[in-house]
Amino acid sequence: MRYRIVEKEPFRVVGRKARLPLVHEGVNEAAAAHLASLDRRAIVTMKELAGQEPEGILSAVVYLTDSRDEGAEADYWIGVVTGPGAVADELDTLDVPAGTWAVFDNHGPYPSALQELWRDVFTQWFPSNPYTSRAGPELLRTQLVEIGAETDSQLWIPVERGGGAPGRGHRYLPPES
Repeated sequence: MRYRIVEKEPFRVVGRKARLPLVHEGVNEAAAAHLASLDRRAIVTMKELAGQEPEGILSAVVYLTDSRDEGAEADYWIGVVTGPGAVADELDTLDVPAGTWAVFDNHGPYPSALQELWRDVFTQWFPSNPYTSRAGPELLRTQLVEIGAETDSQLWIPVERGGGAPGRGHRYLPPES
């Protein structure tokens, strides 16, 4: 599993948010519908605001509870990473504090390779490394492709050194606006 550890200053995700159920295998139809609902204006605005790593349009998952069970709800963002002060009137914003991220590179068929990567990070990588997951959104940058086609992607998981149970999800509550 290829990964690197990245320290990131505070940033903001600017995009569109929807509350969706988690799907562990196959296409998440609610996530696909959310992506399809984005209009051209929103996409152009997001691309204009993008400017930090991970670059480009991405998804962010904010867990509402510690549960990662199939069907549990999470806030699912389609957006871009910007500086902390970026804003666009027609888009939602999510402020993310500074922190450490484990960044995993992946290549394989969409979406199964990504779902397997997510599983392997929590069942294999965390137990064998000195990190635990911490509160924060999980970011995924990937190229949109047809179901089953090969794609490159990056999964960004918020982490901290030691303490707690390896790989436990933490609830992230965005700051009040």
